[in-house]
Formats: sequence, structure tokens, C-alpha cells
Amino acid sequence: MTMAQPVIGREREIAALRTAIREVGSGGSAFVIDGEAGIGKSSLVAEVIEYASSCGVRVLTTTGTLDESAEPYAALHRLLYPLRAGIAGLPAPQRGALDVAFGVATGVQPSPLLAGLAALTLLSDAAAERPLLIVVEDLHWIDASSEWALRMLARRVSEDPIVVVMSTRNMEAFDEPGVERLHLAPLDDATAAELLDAVPGAPSGQARRELMARAAGNPLALRELGRSTSVDRPRQRPVIGRVEQEFADRYAELDQPTRLALLAVALSSDATAEEAAQVAGRAIGKVPAPAWTERASASGLLEWVAPRAIRFRHPLVQSAVLATASPTERAAVLKALVHEHEDEPMRTIWWRAELAAGHDDPLADEIAAFADGRTAMSDPFVASRAYERAADLTSDVAVRVDRLIAAAELAGLSGRVSEASLLAHRAGSEAPDRLLAARAAWVSEMLPTGRTGLSRGDLGLALHAVSEMQAVGGVEHATAALLHLAAIAWDHTLEASPGDPMLTVVEALALPEDDPRAILLAARTEPVVRGDRVLERAFRAAASVEDEESAWLVGYALNLVGDIDTARVLLDRALASMRVRGDLRTFPQALMGASMTTYLAGDVSKARVLADEAASLGRDLGDTGFAAAVRCALAWFDALDGRQPDVDAITGGTEAGAQVLRSSAMRATILGAEGAAYLVTGHPAKALERLRGIADPEHDAHHPDFAVITSPDFVDAALESGKRKDAEQRLADLESLHARWHAPMVEAALNHARLALVPDDELTSAWAAVQDARWPMPYAQARALLRLGRRLHRTGENGDARDVLHAALALFGAIPAPAWEERTRDAIRATGERLAATGRRDELLTPQELRVCTLAAQGLSNRAIGEHLFVSPRTVGAHLYAAFHKLGISTRRQLPDVLSTEADLHPSTDD
Repeated sequence: MTMAQPVIGREREIAALRTAIREVGSGGSAFVIDGEAGIGKSSLVAEVIEYASSCGVRVLTTTGTLDESAEPYAALHRLLYPLRAGIAGLPAPQRGALDVAFGVATGVQPSPLLAGLAALTLLSDAAAERPLLIVVEDLHWIDASSEWALRMLARRVSEDPIVVVMSTRNMEAFDEPGVERLHLAPLDDATAAELLDAVPGAPSGQARRELMARAAGNPLALRELGRSTSVDRPRQRPVIGRVEQEFADRYAELDQPTRLALLAVALSSDATAEEAAQVAGRAIGKVPAPAWTERASASGLLEWVAPRAIRFRHPLVQSAVLATASPTERAAVLKALVHEHEDEPMRTIWWRAELAAGHDDPLADEIAAFADGRTAMSDPFVASRAYERAADLTSDVAVRVDRLIAAAELAGLSGRVSEASLLAHRAGSEAPDRLLAARAAWVSEMLPTGRTGLSRGDLGLALHAVSEMQAVGGVEHATAALLHLAAIAWDHTLEASPGDPMLTVVEALALPEDDPRAILLAARTEPVVRGDRVLERAFRAAASVEDEESAWLVGYALNLVGDIDTARVLLDRALASMRVRGDLRTFPQALMGASMTTYLAGDVSKARVLADEAASLGRDLGDTGFAAAVRCALAWFDALDGRQPDVDAITGGTEAGAQVLRSSAMRATILGAEGAAYLVTGHPAKALERLRGIADPEHDAHHPDFAVITSPDFVDAALESGKRKDAEQRLADLESLHARWHAPMVEAALNHARLALVPDDELTSAWAAVQDARWPMPYAQARALLRLGRRLHRTGENGDARDVLHAALALFGAIPAPAWEERTRDAIRATGERLAATGRRDELLTPQELRVCTLAAQGLSNRAIGEHLFVSPRTVGAHLYAAFHKLGISTRRQLPDVLSTEADLHPSTDD
């Protein structure tokens, strides 16, 4: 961090940062400062640090460095080190996560999600004693795990007295809610002239004009070129290149021992002056004179940091040194560094990897083990690099290709799609057998390049790769691939029933019937054809499920084949375990599966909270396709209140988002949401027009599951728009379906259709038959009762009509579905009953406030609630404060009395 110096031309940015510091007591904020090298990011950061210190705000800092960019949690460790005493007070999973991440304890490296939550809690605790300024410089060099965790917590400090300031050269800085972007553009001529006036020895006249043109408004260029006595270089060179060349020239003018000491600092940025000199001495047999640091400092390359540390004056100095040093000098210094740290193999692994030539199998194995560890801790970027380097050093062709495939897959997961494609192609071209060739083809097909069959909605190439794996004995690889394909097929295939093309491949695997993987694959491919058999297998497996993975597989299978209650129990159990571990690979998708099952079970509030949480993780992961799918689900919930889906907002303006909406399931979701919104707002004909496609096997939005789920809307829309024959046909279709698929979801849709179409002279007996029933889809039951109550009123049976309508009102209130509640109240008033004003106070709460209050009513502390919802304890407190004000209460003990449903008062299995 450089000492604060007058910052010229950044008044707007300074004002925004100072305002955030002054107002930190009333809530936190986060900023990302981006711009090219030398544009003034460090100066602006130094200014805000100085201002924060003068305001009594505690400052914690961390900086990204080239040599630590591959060391997981290095930057997070540096940031949190001053707070290490507070780690002992964290909840056990969070405490364990930081202990392992920081090397205090052994174990599997934590996911960035769990580490980020632990960091957020630790910082929140510290901020309760004194407001904090968190500074993260050079975010572009921060190790991937730390960057993920830091970006996550930056989005979650709004209720804590914390200001987060991050700086990066990345000109495509992330644009997300809760993080304000401060982009630093080049200075205009007047401001550049003002800055140059402050540079000692700056030229005048024509030389000044030339310098102004060369610097192009870059503050560092103005300062460094302004003090330079070197001859002018061609102006065609980019300004950053000119500044870097200036530093390179100064470096080249130094004596060799000093240059090698500087090179040691560039390759190992935490080296002290003594260590750097020792490395240089070992490299050339001549130790630099003690005054080497003064010479480097006088050249404007180094600076001292209290009490005795050294560092480069600017990151461009480091890049200039690395670019200028000869290969011979670099190799000599690397060998010396390896020797100096020979008892730290993890620290030297990349230095040794660079020095290695040809095949080196022991080192390749060591790097591959390093990659295994990074994979386990969800760090695909570093893991991919490590597997690729391990492959280059591997002599055995089969092992080499296996590592290339791993590198390609992980490169794709980290967003480096072009590199992943090249790695997969290389693996396929070098593959010595069919299994490795098939695995390479599978990875290529899974990449979002836009050129794969999958991207066009064609599962053929992916399924061929799976078949090849299975045919040559790679059953485990084939099974894992097929499970992945089953999980994403809805979001990629244009076919209405994505399971059918998989059926042959699934059967060829010949997995045991009771294998949870076989059950899930059967549920994906045969939910209708063999639905009852799949249900039987899934229910039998559910009785003995113990581990998280099996709970997820069987719960998801039950969800697919139309079960609700058991699926919800299993999915909640799996979620609870994934949440504790901070699982990033499956947890977001599990949240979405649990959200839909929770909705079907009649708890829209919790379903929305789960979807909101999935959306937040989608932003954290940067997965635009998944984020679009989540927004589809949220649009479905919004439609219950009459809000039409906004397709542009759902796609987020991205091609990945648009691709998701081309899948049959997502098209069905959009049409279903449109139909539901039209129906609740009194436009049944428009609703029916939208819903026809979902139920029509010839329509590109047809989807069997969604045809069942939207049946209540279809039947009601048909009856309300005078299309009784359409409703009767839908009933006939459901009866035909139910004859071979006795899923609870199908039964609920069938019950609704039958009750909606019951003759007028059977209305009273129909009510007697259903009044004590509990349907697996409370929403469908409430809708059926609303229609039944209205019909009873029209036939003059007002007493029964009121009983039926109050039963419907109770169900809608428990869901809740406010728009349908209001329509039900109108129907009750039409019978002549006077209703008191609605008095459910929990309707005033936002979904997150309701979730927090529900957990608080169960006796959970703020810290435990924060751990559950991935927010800070202070944020939980802010939600409770707002909720107490809305509910008119003052203590947590009053919460059970004001939360309206019994289910809200008992912890679900995910708690």
C-alpha cells in the first residue's frame, strides 16, 4: 500500500468513499475500483485508508500477488490474520473451515462458500466493536478461493458497519447488487497538467507537451515519465507499455547482484531484503552489497514498508522485472529459491514445475495430488492449471490424457471455455483407447461453446459418448456422466420429454435396481411409462437412506415422479448437510429442486426463500444460465400474485440466459406463469391460450410434469372462458395418465379436475366427500374448494358455500397466495357474510424477514440463523428489528403467537 498522496481529478470517487466511511455506523457498503494499471487505484485506496483511520475506523487489508495467486485462501488469511483470536468463537463448521484453510488443522479444504460465510461472521463480530474498512487491492491477482469468498461477503455487508473497497485492473468489473463500481478513466488535459505541475523536475515547453501526449492521462505515466531523463520512445506504444519500459530501463541499469535480488522479490513477493540478497548470492555466488535496496529505491523500483519490509512501488515494476530478466537469470533465481525453501514442497511446487524439462513423473504425481486437493476445495481454476502442467510432465500416455481430461473439465468449470476446448481436443487426439477418447468427447460436448449438439438441444452426441464409456467397461464414468446429463437435460434439450433418448443408455448400464443412481435415472427417463414401478423403488430406498448423496438422489427421483411429501423430507435432509459443508457443486441445484417441491407441498414463502438463496448463489458463482433458470422459478411464484413474467429480465440480456429459455421445461415455466397471472387477474381466455401449449404433445412447450402441475389453471381457465369441452378433455387425459402413473401430483390434479366438473346436483355430496381430505398439493385443493364454494353459492347453498370458502381461505392463507385469498374473500362476501379486515400481520413481512422470524421462533440464535441463511448475524438482527416493527412486537418470545401457521412453529428437517 502506498502512502497517501494528493489525489487529483478523483473528487467524485473520493466523495463517495468518504460518505460511506462517515455513514458506516448506519450500514455497510461495498465498492470495486477498476481501471488500467497506473490509473490511480492505489492512490485512491491510500486516501480512503487515511480518511478512515482519521475517523476511528479500523482498517484491514489484503493484496493479490502473482506468486500467491495459486495458493488457496492466501489473501483471505492475510486479511483475517489480525482477527485470528476471534476464530475460536465462530460456529463449529465455520471455525473448522478457517482452521483448515489457514493450515491450523488438517482436513479437506473448505468450499469458498463456507469460508466466505466464516469470514463474514468473523468480520461482523469485529465490526460490532469498531467499524471496519476492508481493503482488497489487486483483486485480479487474488487467489480464486479468496476472491470468491471476498466477493461473496462484499455483497452481504449492507447491515454491518463495514465498508469493503476492492481494486482491480479488470475492466469488466462485476456488476452486482450491493457493489458500487467506481471506474477510473484517464485524466483530462487540465487535470493531467495540474498533476504534472506537482512532479519535481517535470519538463516544460515542447517536452511537456510531448510528455502529456505520451502519458495519455495516466497518472503513473505522468509521474514516472515526468521524472525520466531517457529519450522519447515512439508514441505508438501503449501508455502502460511505455511506463513498464521505463521501469525496465531502470532495472537494466542496476548491477547484476541487485537485479537478481529484485528478481527474487518478483518471484517471491514476501521475500525480505535479507532473503532476496541471499537468493541472489546463491544464484551467482556474489551477495549484493547491503545498500542494494537503497539503489533500487533511488531508481523508483522499491519502497520500504514499516517496519522493515520491502515491496515494488507499483505492480508494473514487478511485471517489468519479470519481462526483462533473461531465461538464464530466471532459472538461476528459481533454483536458488527452491534450495532456500527445500523444506516447503508446497511453496516450491510451481517453481519446480517451471524448471522441469521433459518428463518428470514424480513431480507430475506431486502436482496432480496438488490438483486433487484444489478440486476437492472447489478451486477449478488452479486445479486445471495444475492438471495441465502435470500432464505435460507425465510419460505414460494414458495417465497424461486422463490428466488432460481433468484439466479440460475444470477449465470449463472456471469459465475458461476456449482453453477447455483446446485441452479436450488434445486429449481426444492423444487418447490411446476408446474409454479415454469417449471421456474427452463427453467433456467437449458439455462445454458451453455454442457449437455442441447439446447447445442445439440434441442429446445424441453426449449420449453416444456415454454409450462408448459403458461399452468399454467405464461404467462408473458413464453413470456419473449420465447423472449429470439427467440433471441438466431440462435446461438444454428442446424435446418435450428429455428422458426418452436416454432410456437405451440407462438400461445398458445395468445398475442394481436399489442403487439410488439407478432410481434417479429411471425417474428421469421413465416417470410416466413406468412411473408406479419407479415410485415403488424410490419409496423402498427412501426407508433406508442415510447419507447425504443418497438422500439427494432419491429425493430428486421422487420429485421427478410426482411425489411431494417424502421427496421434501429427503431433499431437506440433503440440503441441511450440503449447507453445513458449503457445497457449491450440487447445493444450488438442490435448492432449486427443494424450492419446487416445497411449492407443491403448499409453502410458497419457503419455496421463494429457497429460490432467492439459489439466485444469490448463482450470482456468487457467475453462472448466468443457472441464474436465468432461478429467475424463471421466481417468475412462477410472482404469477400467483398476478405479475406477468419479464422475459428480458429473466435472461439478464445474456446468450446463456436466452439458451436456457429455449428448453422445453423453461418454456413451459414461462407459459405457465403467464397463464397463472392472467387467470388470477380475471383474463381466463388469455390464460387458456398460454396453457394449451403445455398440455399439447405437439407444442414445443409441452412438458409432461408441467402439464400436470398446470392442470388446475387449465381446467379453471377453460371453464371460466366457456370451454367446458377442453376441461373435460383434460380430465380424460389425467384419468388416462393416472391409470399408469399413480403419483401424488397426478392424483391432486385429477382430484381438482373431477371436483371442478362435478354436476350441480352433486355439489353438496362432493363437499361432504372432500371436507376432511388432505391433498398432496394444497394449492390445487384450495383452488378446487374456491370453485366448489362459488358454485354452491350460485345454487343457493350459502351455508355450505361459506364452509367451503373458509376452508379454501385457510389453505390460501397458509400457502400464502394473497391474490387468491382476496378472490376468496370476495366470494365469501358475495354469500352475505361480513368479513373483518384482514389481520394477518406476517403478510407485512418480506420473504427473508418471514424466514428469519420463523427460525427465530424455533429458538435459533442470530448466529445460528446467519449460518443457516449465509448472512451475517448483524443482518439477521436487522431483519428481526424490521419485522418486530412491522408486527408490533418487541421480543422473540412473541414470534410464535404472530406467525400464522402451525408449520411455521416447528423446525423443518433442514433446520
